[in-house]
Amino acid sequence: MLESSLYYKDVLDYWGQRDKDYQIFALSNEEWRNVAILCKFFKVFYDVTCVFSGSNYPTTNLYFRGVWKVHKVLLGTVKGPYSFLTPMVKQMQEKFNKYWAEYLLILSCAAILDPRYKLNYVQYCFTTIYGIHASDFVETILSNLRLLFDEYVKKSKSMFSSLAGSSNVSNKNPVDSSLDEHNVNSVDFGGDFDESDDYKRYLNESSTMSEKAQLDIYLEESTLELNSQIDVLDYWSKSSVRYNELSLLARDLLAIPISTVASESLLAWVRKLSHL
Repeated sequence: MLESSLYYKDVLDYWGQRDKDYQIFALSNEEWRNVAILCKFFKVFYDVTCVFSGSNYPTTNLYFRGVWKVHKVLLGTVKGPYSFLTPMVKQMQEKFNKYWAEYLLILSCAAILDPRYKLNYVQYCFTTIYGIHASDFVETILSNLRLLFDEYVKKSKSMFSSLAGSSNVSNKNPVDSSLDEHNVNSVDFGGDFDESDDYKRYLNESSTMSEKAQLDIYLEESTLELNSQIDVLDYWSKSSVRYNELSLLARDLLAIPISTVASESLLAWVRKLSHL
């Protein structure tokens, strides 16, 4: 509506000069300038809303960049030269800050698990907002992400141990009971030893370092192009062999709904998620 009004500015001004009934609604040059400024201000929110509502797969990683832009615009507008916007923006900030405080951690963790963003982009965004205090926020977020990842490693180990235990049932060949008297059954040269279960336990015990390094390896790898178009669910599906526990964490974290989406989009998103 604001864009349309600006497009027909000359027509509306002419109408105000000719129609006495309309003159009370006619805008001054300063008011027209404020309309143009307000239009640019709301354009940021419009673009972010289009990103959220227009996606077929509204995964959690999409929201951090948009919410950060809104945060940055609100901060800049309050400190900016357009005083007529200040009262409105302060009220917007009060509501936004409540949302930001509640979702800051989950949005940031999801952004880190986007191969286009990772930790560097999150750190950059926080620097533009918090300046020298940005590192404190980033350290807290990364620490919580590591704790969450450790839980997935523990869960994976527990499942592995259960499977290994259930498969450790051996069917011994029947032996003449009369041989028991001579303790023949206790003699074992290792020829019939099945090392598969023992090897699994060895791998499980020796893989602690590699499991803990999954997150570090992912973060150390170069990021993808910032504005590249990727399907993040497909990325983690293809990376599940290399990043076993981390891909499970990414799947669950990216599936958290942050906003209400259209039923068609939600259905497509659930179908996509089911392939992981």
